[in-house]
Amino acid sequence: MTAASAFQPDWVSPPGATVLDLLEERGSTVGEFATATQRSIQEVSALLYGSGALNEAWAQQLSFLFGASPAFWLRREEQYRSNLERLAQSADDVGAQSWLSELPIADMVKFGWVEKGKDKGETLANALAFFGVPSVESWRSHYKLALESAAYRTSAAFETRPGAVAAWLRRGEVAARSIDCKQWNPEKFNAALAAIRALTREPDPSRFLPELTALGRECGVAIIVERAPDGCRASGATKFLSTSKALMLLSFRYLSDDQFWFTVFHEAGHLLLHSRQGLFLEGFESPEGSAEREADGFAIRTLFTDSGLKQLESVSLNQFSIARLAKRLGIGIGPVVGQLQEMGRVQYNHFNYMKVRYKWQA
Repeated sequence: MTAASAFQPDWVSPPGATVLDLLEERGSTVGEFATATQRSIQEVSALLYGSGALNEAWAQQLSFLFGASPAFWLRREEQYRSNLERLAQSADDVGAQSWLSELPIADMVKFGWVEKGKDKGETLANALAFFGVPSVESWRSHYKLALESAAYRTSAAFETRPGAVAAWLRRGEVAARSIDCKQWNPEKFNAALAAIRALTREPDPSRFLPELTALGRECGVAIIVERAPDGCRASGATKFLSTSKALMLLSFRYLSDDQFWFTVFHEAGHLLLHSRQGLFLEGFESPEGSAEREADGFAIRTLFTDSGLKQLESVSLNQFSIARLAKRLGIGIGPVVGQLQEMGRVQYNHFNYMKVRYKWQA
């Protein structure tokens, strides 16, 4: 076989794929790997899924842990990047650049999801590496359901870009696979909702998010919070990554506690009530659909209980009575205000000062 006719596969595989295979063979988790390398989960994820480069320092650590020489790992990285660049160069320029225009590249770079390329070809290669796909065509095929959902549900108030939805979902999937969870246990997860419900009283995300994610891990649910990029108006999403592990992805889209916690319990309803084969995107499904009605009903009953719902119908509409009712129910004031607004007992511009407002750190 001549050099000119040498086999060139139309697929690419990052060095991290080899690492994942080796970890699986040894029965080791990603968390244990992060501890062994003294790296953050973010750094490990970038290596495993090809969005970050494998440098000399990584090569030395992988050689120590897995036995192959540093040169092997560096060659593996060089081959991976070379294949990405080759595929990017061989792609239709118009089609490739059109695809890049569909993605929220600026936010993906800003959030640290991908590295900024020195030119369009490198940017394309980095984007393909982020999604773990060899071509634009395979990307469209892999994210077909998400793209169709985003394209179908549009809003005059929020511009929806399917590529932005796909990027947010991919980030959540990558982050979730780096979290070590116990086996999915629906009974245990349902029981844990009481403790999650109590977290609604804590206003500080730096305090309640670690507890929320820890409760999820114990039940087989990787709870991930990722800021949605421009063009993605999803507030939450759920899917099963495997038969033993579920993903709950949250965006804090509305930056208020009533919306955030309702989304948490709505997504919990999807995990407990609906097919493990489906992808549920909050903000895109038809609110009249049976799955959405069921998830909404589950969230309302779990958050407020039947007794609490009756009290919501009769509570005096002043800040003191609302605060006392929230205390009796053992939940935050914001969700109570939000539900009173949903019931039509309170106008949407009333009592909003009683809600907790969040903001993303720059």
